Amino acid sequence: MSARSSPATEIQLIKSIQRLSSKFAPSRTRTVLSIGDDAAAFKNASDFLTLVSTDALVEGIHFDLKYFTPEDIGWKALAVNLSDIAAMGGRPLYFTTSLALPKDTNFRWIERLYRGMLHLADDAKVFLIGGDTCSSPGVIFLDLTIIGEVRPSEILTRQGARPGDALFVTGELGCAAMGLEVLRDYPKLAKRFRKEIRRHLRPEPRSHIGRFLASRHYVSAMIDISDGLSTDLYHLCEQSQVGAIIDEAKVPLANIDQKASSVLSKALLDYALNGGEDYELLFTVAPEMKTKIPRSIKTVLIREIGQITGETGRCWINRQEGRQKLLPAGFDHFS
Repeated sequence: MSARSSPATEIQLIKSIQRLSSKFAPSRTRTVLSIGDDAAAFKNASDFLTLVSTDALVEGIHFDLKYFTPEDIGWKALAVNLSDIAAMGGRPLYFTTSLALPKDTNFRWIERLYRGMLHLADDAKVFLIGGDTCSSPGVIFLDLTIIGEVRPSEILTRQGARPGDALFVTGELGCAAMGLEVLRDYPKLAKRFRKEIRRHLRPEPRSHIGRFLASRHYVSAMIDISDGLSTDLYHLCEQSQVGAIIDEAKVPLANIDQKASSVLSKALLDYALNGGEDYELLFTVAPEMKTKIPRSIKTVLIREIGQITGETGRCWINRQEGRQKLLPAGFDHFS
C-alpha cells in the first residue's frame, strides 16, 4: 500500500491514534492525563530516577518505503528507544510521538504504522501517552521520546568501566547491516536472509537483559550497539576514560552458511564491527563478577569478547595476523 493518497484530517488522525492506544493501555498505570490534553501527566515514584531518551527516524535515512511496511516503521521507531532504556538498566514506562507527514499520506497507512508500534509497546509494557502530528513538505519524519525509571543503585552508564574488566556482548552482530544490504542490492535473495532482514526491519531491544544485569549489580558500564561495535566500544571507552582490546575469534558473527555469505560485499567480521543497528548490549564486568554472567538469557547468547585496558581512548583487536588498532568505523550521520 502506498503511503500517498486519501489524506486524513488532523482531528481524525488524533482520534484514531487515541482509539488504537486505548486498546493497548495497561490495566494499571501511573498516568493521570494522557492523549487529548496539551501535555501528559503521570505520578513519579519517589524512590526511582526518571530516564528520558529520544530518537528520530527519517525517510530515506533510517527507512525506505520500498521495503519497510508501515508496521515495520512503527515497530523500529519504538524499538530503538526501548534499547536506550535497556542500556541504562531501566524499565520503560511511557512514550510520546511526533509525526510529520506529507499532506496526501494515506489514513490507513498511518493506522498501520501505529499498530506496529503499539504491538511492540504491548509486549514491552510501555504506554503511548501523547504526541504531535504535522504536515511535512516531503519525507516522513517520526520522532519518539521515551520515559523510563530505574533505582539509583541500579542505573548503568557508559562511565563505570575499569582496567581489567571483562567485555561482554549479547546476541549476534552484523545481522541488521547484512539485511539492509540485501534489501537494497540483492532483493531477489531476500528469502535466503530472512533472519538478517528481520533484524534490520524489526530489531529486538534487549530490555529484559538490561533489567536482569542492572538488578543484580553485575555490570560496571553498558551501552547499546546502534552505530556498530567499533564505534560504540569507543564511546564507552571515551566516557570511562579507558581503552579496550577484543579478540577477533570471540566476536559473535552472524550464523549464515558460506554460500549465502559469498554474495555479500564484505567479510562477516566487518559487518559485526562496523555495521550498526544491532541494538545488542555491550557491557563490562569486574573480574570477580565474570562467573555470574549467564551464557544466555531467554535464548539470547552472551559472550565475553575482550577486556578493558588502561590505555585511554585506544581500542585494539587481536587478529590472526597480530594486534591491530580498532578505529570507530561504524555509522556516522555526518561523516
